[in-house]
Amino acid sequence: MRDDNVLVCGDNVRVMQAHARAWSERFRCAYLDPPFNTGRRFAEYDDAHDPKAWAACLRETVEAVLPLVTRDGTIACEIDDTELGSLIETCDAVLGRRNRVAIITVVRSAATGHKAINRGPVNVTDYVVLWARDKPSLRLNPLVHPRSSYDAAYRTYLENPDAPIERWTFAPLGRVVAASLGHAGTHAARRALGGEAFERELARFAMAHAKHVVRFAQPRFEAISREARDLVLRSRMAPGTAFGLRRDGRKDFIVRGGNRILHLSDKVRVIDGEPTLVEPLTNVWDDIGFQGIAREGGVVFSRNKKPERLMHRILSMTTDAGDWVLDPFAGSGTTPATAHKMGRRWVAIEREAELAQRAASRLNRVIEGVDETGVTRVTGFRGGGAFTTQSVGTKPRTSRRTA
Repeated sequence: MRDDNVLVCGDNVRVMQAHARAWSERFRCAYLDPPFNTGRRFAEYDDAHDPKAWAACLRETVEAVLPLVTRDGTIACEIDDTELGSLIETCDAVLGRRNRVAIITVVRSAATGHKAINRGPVNVTDYVVLWARDKPSLRLNPLVHPRSSYDAAYRTYLENPDAPIERWTFAPLGRVVAASLGHAGTHAARRALGGEAFERELARFAMAHAKHVVRFAQPRFEAISREARDLVLRSRMAPGTAFGLRRDGRKDFIVRGGNRILHLSDKVRVIDGEPTLVEPLTNVWDDIGFQGIAREGGVVFSRNKKPERLMHRILSMTTDAGDWVLDPFAGSGTTPATAHKMGRRWVAIEREAELAQRAASRLNRVIEGVDETGVTRVTGFRGGGAFTTQSVGTKPRTSRRTA
């Protein structure tokens, strides 16, 4: 079972302890989605436990997970606000508070329906808390996501970006856009088109000429090198001239009048064939819909199911193709299904036999190439691969399809 993807039906702590030597420091990401302890009982599982017993079980699981994670890997835990404090306290005690990386707020629903009649703020969020196995060794992939609108800070047009930096010349972007539309100036264009229409034209022009569009930003003096600080001071003495500092493996540091020059082109990515303005991912994720996922993967699971898009983002941030992913609370199989489509290798563990059976059915659909839901289109996955199923104390069975 050393190199196989595997779905195990059994107690997660017992399974992990049994494979502790074989799985030692194997997993780049361990994703934990324990019962939220909401006090409710669902058809699929019991979610009502004594809080102290819940925390004790979580601690035992995390202690078993920790030695299985690579030195540069992460442990991601998803929870709602019922046991958020207890989860953080428990995991900090095992993993080290110094290794806590981020608390991500995931907006899972809108303030509508029966939730909206509750007293007090309407609860619409889950949380993903990230810990590093060893923070100094941590490797995360930087992610971006589309902006909802044009970044109005980019209002300057660089007329000659291919010239030497010290010869760069600039003009107001609005004036350039107005001229391209046949107007004498910005005010004339706004009068003729209306303010909103002109801003749309400006954004369209900027995206089409992103190499020429820039903004100026004051650098944090304490966060840049001495050489960069000297360049900033020099540029302040000659505010009409741009100065550049070449940096190996990093963007050139270019300043004018004491301000850094940032290019719009650095914020443009091609998404679905279209140039799209993006920004760095923050710790608030409000763009992943949880609606309509009850049948995702061909598995009906009406409560607390996670969308593959959420797992795709977590795994994109914490792993690379070929890395191993561990899910000790497999549930309906969202994590291994997503990992498989993304070219990651995986181990998933589920205690409840009925849920493990549903997850196996879902994963069979994935490798057979008949699951068109979730992130199938995004990843371009068309089937293939294999996985082994095993119940604790039984011999493994293999499901396989040749890609």
